[in-house]
Amino acid sequence: MYHLKFYADCPDGLKNKLFCYSVHDGKHAADLLSRFKSNGFGLRAAFIGDPGQKGQQITKAQITFISNLATVSSLYVKYPPRAEPFPTTDKGNQLAPGRPSIN
Repeated sequence: MYHLKFYADCPDGLKNKLFCYSVHDGKHAADLLSRFKSNGFGLRAAFIGDPGQKGQQITKAQITFISNLATVSSLYVKYPPRAEPFPTTDKGNQLAPGRPSIN
C-alpha cells in the first residue's frame, strides 16, 4: 500500500484542505485524484509514497492531466501494486474461532 496526500480547494469554498488516503498503486491514486477533480475540487499539490513519509510530489503537469492515459500509466509504472504478505498468527482460525485451523 502507498499513502496519497493532497491539498485541494473544496467546491464549498474551503481552501487548501489536506486529504490523506491509502492507495494500492499509482493507477488507484490517479483514479482518486481524477474523481476529486471531476467533482469540482481544485487540486493544489499531491504526494505519494510510503505510509508515514512525505513521499514524492506528483508534478503539476500530471495533476493537470490526471485522467490522461499517459499520466495514469506513468504513475502505475512508477508505483506498481505491492504484494502484501499475509499476517501470521498463532491464535488459530481468526474467522471462525470455534473451528480448527488448517495450519
